[in-house]
Amino acid sequence: MRKNWFYRMLLSYMPVFLAVCLTLLLITFVTVRQLTERSAVKSNEAVTKNAMRLIEQSLRNIEDTMYASVLSDSRIADFYAEANGSYTTSYSAARVLGELQYRHPLIDSAYLYRPEDGTVIGPTSIAHIDGFADQAYIATKRESALRFAWGDFRTIPGGAAASNTQSVVSLVKIADLRTKGLLVVNVNADSLRDLLSDSTDTSTGYMELTDAGGTAIVSTIGADRAARIERKKLVSAAMPYTGWQIEGGMLQPGLFAWVTPVLYGSVSLGALCIALGLVWILYVTRRHYRPVETLLRQIGSFSLKKSAAFPAGANMRDEFQTIGLALDSLWDQSNRLSRENEENKSFKRAHHFRRLAEGRVDAGSKETRKEAEMLGLKLDAGAASAAIVEIDRFFVDVCRSYSDRDRQLLKYALQSAMRETLDAANIGFQSDWLAEHQLGVIGSYGDDPAAERELEAALDRLRGWVGRHLPFTVTIGIGMSVERSDDIARSFQTAKEALAFKISLGLDRMIRFRDLPGGGHPEIAQGLQRIKEISRMFRMGEPSWMEEWCSLLASMKNGCFSGEQIRHLLFVLLYHVQREMIELPAELQAAWVAESVRLEDSLKEGETLGDIGEAFTLVFSAVGERLRQWRESKQNRNVMQDIKRYIDEQYADPNLSQAMLADEFHLHPTSISRLFKEEYGVKFVDYVNAVRVEQATGLMERTDMPVHEIALAVGFVHSQTFIKMFKKITGFTPGTYRKERTGTG
Repeated sequence: MRKNWFYRMLLSYMPVFLAVCLTLLLITFVTVRQLTERSAVKSNEAVTKNAMRLIEQSLRNIEDTMYASVLSDSRIADFYAEANGSYTTSYSAARVLGELQYRHPLIDSAYLYRPEDGTVIGPTSIAHIDGFADQAYIATKRESALRFAWGDFRTIPGGAAASNTQSVVSLVKIADLRTKGLLVVNVNADSLRDLLSDSTDTSTGYMELTDAGGTAIVSTIGADRAARIERKKLVSAAMPYTGWQIEGGMLQPGLFAWVTPVLYGSVSLGALCIALGLVWILYVTRRHYRPVETLLRQIGSFSLKKSAAFPAGANMRDEFQTIGLALDSLWDQSNRLSRENEENKSFKRAHHFRRLAEGRVDAGSKETRKEAEMLGLKLDAGAASAAIVEIDRFFVDVCRSYSDRDRQLLKYALQSAMRETLDAANIGFQSDWLAEHQLGVIGSYGDDPAAERELEAALDRLRGWVGRHLPFTVTIGIGMSVERSDDIARSFQTAKEALAFKISLGLDRMIRFRDLPGGGHPEIAQGLQRIKEISRMFRMGEPSWMEEWCSLLASMKNGCFSGEQIRHLLFVLLYHVQREMIELPAELQAAWVAESVRLEDSLKEGETLGDIGEAFTLVFSAVGERLRQWRESKQNRNVMQDIKRYIDEQYADPNLSQAMLADEFHLHPTSISRLFKEEYGVKFVDYVNAVRVEQATGLMERTDMPVHEIALAVGFVHSQTFIKMFKKITGFTPGTYRKERTGTG
């Protein structure tokens, strides 16, 4: 039997197969070539940017040194201060130039010009402007308004022979505002060429610097090679500091120039082969389909004859189309049911995960485990721990900057990155969202004691990846390890407690519950005592109030307080400041009320102690400035300041009273009381007692003096009066205070 059909099919599709293979081969060749060229462009771009940063940093360092020398070096100031001065000042100024040239090897020459007597001084020479080789350049720059930037590429005399010249780039700065004296620095173009040559392989690549006008400054291609070598530009970038242009590329691309036409010709040939193959397939398919078409026509005619319900000439669907439509309908319905099932399963899984984290289900029951396994949650019987990945500044920055759709995409990227990170570490885990900005993780250890450290290391790598690739950072709270996954709710609770400390520890970090300090915080009681004193000092306008406030912030940060404790302390501070402000005029109270609203918002929205402390400092500074201006506008301020200073110095005098001050400052005693209250917002007697008690607390902390001796030392005649006043101001008796602070009775 002859295999006619076999040979016909073989001859039909073999040419197409060969054409497709040839085309794929050519496309692969072109793709490899394009990828190689792109790689070369990227590599050249990195080298060019590195060279650009190196040159700009070197020139910037030279300019910064020029500024520093002009502003702070007294030897330059002495040179311009003594016109026709001594050689000592000139020698000292020359040493400054020598030091400048020594510190920056790129500098070819530098000199100072003093217009008063036309003196030009260099590191090793001194001359008059009339005989100076750079006289024309100095005259031009003195008249030009653009003399304070790099960009003067020019040729100056150099070497022993008069005919020798060298190319330099110059920068001019005013060295003395009074005389309009100039400091001129010339950078050798050859030094810049050396920097470029060190950054690239000059045998295969090149770099070239041009100024803003397109004039070439330096090039790694020598003048002898430029005319006979071919080059191809790959990268061109503007230098923001100098305004120059840097260009990089390859040398001698001519050896490979024939590759591009051949490649594109090959692509054209491949496209032609594909077109011819399509035409051939259409022709052969049409020719070979004729028997099938005849067969279908016969089937259709047979169906019409057998069915009287089909009128003649009606358009009937063949059985293949009917089967295809039925399969399409069945497939669509199956896909829809599958999507609905996945959505319901995802919702149930997230709900069950939250219940596990909150401890609302019995993780050890068979029903819970069965439901968890159906939803894809595997609860092993071994050791486990929980972690919470919280997006930093989610409601303040992320919600304001991104739409709901974008936020969902970012959260998906975070969850996917976490899954890949933990899978790469071979750690068994389950995860889902506990809240809009919190991703919960359950890590299972089994019997491996090192798995807990591996989980923490993997989560730390995730934190670093998020900071580099996503527009936000995350803070991760690690809960304590539990022996059984049934107790995972306790681990989640400790993870939440660890996250509460990020307000003092800061964002973008990993916080382990086991690393947190245990026990109470004695610093909180000390902070409450300091808050009242800070409020009084702020109201009184004492200069040290800012120092005390900064010290309080530092103690809260170093004390490792939780967010709730820090907010409680700061709310107490707002309360005491509000009480102090009540005694001041209405306009000052209104200013404080308007600013305090910002502080309450900061306490609610701030995620770090740094953000909250900065907001408090700004508001306190603004209101403190208003208080200062108000006090300075009052009459008799100088007298009240003298009286306050007198009280601060003579507090130990038992006879200190309004009558004594009236005789000392020639005022009526009633006027002293009224003016003191208006100036400082506190009664005269209360202020004297406060100063005496403050000095007494210092003596208690530094000395072992008895209470009655301390009372006499600070101006109290009777010990009972001192004890009563001490308790009224500090809230403690002297003995209790000394015991709390020093540990002695």
